[in-house]
Amino acid sequence: MPRARKGAATFRLADTGQQQEPTPRQVADDLVATLSLAEKIELTQQTQPALPRLGLPAADFTLRCVTDGVESEFPLPLGLGSSWNPDLVARVGVAMADEIRASGGGGVREIPLVNPSYDPRHARNERGFGEDPLLCSKLGVVYALGLRGPEKAHPKTVPVVRHVDDLDRCAMAPGFNLRVFNEYEMPVYRAVVETGGAAGIVLSQMMIEDYPALAAQLFQLVLRGWSDGEAAIWSEKQPGRPLTSGGQALALRLGADAFMGGERTVDEIAEAYHRGEVTEAMITAAARRMLMLRLQLLASSSGPAHVDRKAHQELVQRASRESIVLLRNDGLLPLLVGPGMRLAVIGPHGEGLADELSRRVTAQYVSGADRVTVPGLDGEFELTEWRAGRYTLTSETMTIEATTGPDGVVTDDEGEPLEWQRAAHGIADAVALAREADVVVLAIGSNPAFDGENRATLELPPQQHQLVRAVRAANPNVVLVVRSSYPYALRWEDTYLPAILWSAHPADEAIAEILFGDCAPSGRLPQTWYRADDDLPPTLDYDLIQGSGTYMYQECEPLYAFGHGLTYTTFTYEELDLSSRVINSHDSVTVTVRVRNNGFRDCHEVVQLYTRQLNSQVRQPRKVLRDFRKVLIPARDSRTVTFRLRGADLCFWDVTRDKWVVETALHEVFIGGSSAKAATSAVLDVHGSTLPPRTLAGVAVNAHSYDESMGVSLVDISSVAGPVVAAAKDGAWLGLLGYDLNGCRSWSLTASNDGDEPVPVELRCGAPDGRLLGTVLVPPTTDRRRYAVATGSLMPVDEISDLFVVFPEQGPWITRIGFA
Repeated sequence: MPRARKGAATFRLADTGQQQEPTPRQVADDLVATLSLAEKIELTQQTQPALPRLGLPAADFTLRCVTDGVESEFPLPLGLGSSWNPDLVARVGVAMADEIRASGGGGVREIPLVNPSYDPRHARNERGFGEDPLLCSKLGVVYALGLRGPEKAHPKTVPVVRHVDDLDRCAMAPGFNLRVFNEYEMPVYRAVVETGGAAGIVLSQMMIEDYPALAAQLFQLVLRGWSDGEAAIWSEKQPGRPLTSGGQALALRLGADAFMGGERTVDEIAEAYHRGEVTEAMITAAARRMLMLRLQLLASSSGPAHVDRKAHQELVQRASRESIVLLRNDGLLPLLVGPGMRLAVIGPHGEGLADELSRRVTAQYVSGADRVTVPGLDGEFELTEWRAGRYTLTSETMTIEATTGPDGVVTDDEGEPLEWQRAAHGIADAVALAREADVVVLAIGSNPAFDGENRATLELPPQQHQLVRAVRAANPNVVLVVRSSYPYALRWEDTYLPAILWSAHPADEAIAEILFGDCAPSGRLPQTWYRADDDLPPTLDYDLIQGSGTYMYQECEPLYAFGHGLTYTTFTYEELDLSSRVINSHDSVTVTVRVRNNGFRDCHEVVQLYTRQLNSQVRQPRKVLRDFRKVLIPARDSRTVTFRLRGADLCFWDVTRDKWVVETALHEVFIGGSSAKAATSAVLDVHGSTLPPRTLAGVAVNAHSYDESMGVSLVDISSVAGPVVAAAKDGAWLGLLGYDLNGCRSWSLTASNDGDEPVPVELRCGAPDGRLLGTVLVPPTTDRRRYAVATGSLMPVDEISDLFVVFPEQGPWITRIGFA
């Protein structure tokens, strides 16, 4: 902290008279008034020069990956998510902060936090904690707070949320709606910003320049409000996209504080100021926030940093153990080790595991991969298929990545055609070894080199599935160990294999401990494992509600449910107790349950509390996680677990009024070891509000206030026109469910059309292809953001109906739907 200058304020504790060190906010307020305009503009840059007269050294706000300089190999967020242990995740965050400081690297770090997972086929699935907003929020908050440290004014690191630009999915992705946005997307960001874990937020250059009205709403209504105006907001340059003075000025006008990822833009901002595109007040506000953060960055780099390497390694091992999930066990695990026991370790992830198992028993290893030769290259290569048509060819000296194209031609990682000839059958070697073993440990899964792309399927790659079937035919005692960054559809494996383990982390030592029974598995699934691709909505469709996405809305029975995980005992849940059976929306209820360990060893149970709204005017989730506890329960003993459930927790986003609502309704409260079924339940009567009737006569409905949609995206939020939606493809529609059209004889759209011809929009009843009630022709408006009112007649409907606004073709943007 720089020394106080002459005339600077002195802060005292009112009750003791003791002097108190000024906060970064107080110091920033004091210092920013002394800066020239040029110095303030410098504070908006990624690298900032020293200010010797203020005692401030140069600053570098280059955003670095959180793992840069971290030697300990902690599990990635998906692995931490499967621990379901906030205390453990907090300790990991603290340990990583200590190693970052000890490394001497930059203190501005990207929090590895993304939205809850929609679809396990999406790329970078391992970067999120799971598919549930509450689980992601709890773990994301403690991780970020661990990175930042207990003192906000003297942080260990300066954590920054970078992936807020994922929120542009509401502007570009078909199927998005604002109920999903508020109930599913925003809670994690809100939690990590509101609790102070995140010191700053990054939005993409594209979000700011292409969707400025949406960015403005995020700045002013959401992000600033969560952080009491303190969090810094950056605009990040995108590769291949030029920086312009107009774009810099726009970002500052909207509320951005600084820029990262590009060259210095001091001159461009100064020019924008002289042209009157930005005011000094805007620049001053940005400079003040960046100065406050700069003081924190200075504090984070001062003082010694101690790293207890031994303790950190023990923490890595604990986190690895707790991340492993036992998916299936017919009694084969834990392995009963006896004299002369022979293990066969097979599969692309088996070599390191074989080394660990060999410490206790005789374990032999083969990969099960074919050995091939490549024309023009010396030696043999192991050919491993990690995804359908995606291979690695590995020799002692090199690794080649290969891809099968749509035309069936295989190319290497440089796009050159690649051929090989098989020299030995890997499956034959695997079968021969399996026949001679007492137990087979079959280690399969994914390769991180291919995890940066969406998957086309949940299925195992053909080569690995064939290996599994062949080994099972040779020896029925197979433990399948799956190491992957995402779920697979293991229908056959679940039917025919006696034991299946999953780990998102390369944790050979921890897996060996669990296989031998040194430790009981305690991980739980942070996302659903489906039976087949058909159980998922179309990829990249973000309407969870209509698409029955995640455990919250899915109607099919999953292979392994969200929250599922077995251990080396069983548990019995006694009847849960509610402190009250009736509450108001502002009250809370205590939920208590006693859980008994039926076995003969101490084991952890993750006790999970869910609710389900039993009656509502709108579609509700089938179940929602409300809280959880990871509890160690001694053998043949029990523990009482207590939760506090607030009436306000049971709210949902009312699209018709753009607000959170607790509806008067009955809720089933249930507790169990997963989301699959209730071990014990009770009904809670919640007195909230009654949704107003959806009467349309003489009413104009916001276009974004739809209940369901297909192919519709939010394209802009204008301060004049309001939220705007558009068809992302021909035949798109939005659904207004349960509306009363009685008395309506005409309808209208407030819309824009930048084409040359009028574009039709239809209103249909009952279904998107149901009875046609009327058509409106949206005339050309020449400008995309110039809106006109187009009116059409309406067939009479005398009963409450589901209405669908259908876009036979792309073109119009609509903001209001009126009925007269």
